Amino acid sequence: MRSWQYGIQLVEYMKNILLMISIIFHTVIQAEVEVWDCNELKGAKIVSSDGEYLGTLGPSWESDSIYNEYSEYSSEWGSNSIYNEYSDYGSDYSNASVFNEYASDPPKIINEDNEEIGLLSVGPDWDDERKHPEDIKYTCDWD
Repeated sequence: MRSWQYGIQLVEYMKNILLMISIIFHTVIQAEVEVWDCNELKGAKIVSSDGEYLGTLGPSWESDSIYNEYSEYSSEWGSNSIYNEYSDYGSDYSNASVFNEYASDPPKIINEDNEEIGLLSVGPDWDDERKHPEDIKYTCDWD
């Protein structure tokens, strides 16, 4: 092999290394819900930017939990449900929706001291203020 061919192989090898490092780095900096967040999140209210109460975060047996399949706040038809894809809070296109990654006004997460502790939103991943509802559900074992 000629020396320039080794150079090309080395460049390709370095590109692959950099790609792997960037994937690992992206995974590390992604906003995630950690187990220690669960105590603060349990019982937290979900409130839309226009002041509508949208349920609470907590185990599926709690009556107002968004993870309780019998709660009006987890139904596919409830007007104040984040899981109603036709509501402002569950649509893929509404700026007030949990499921619009680029929403400018997703629902707030309000703790028991009435402090805003984050936003309930599917993204973007780099925004650590935003918490994905499914990440919360499975990390806190609330299904």
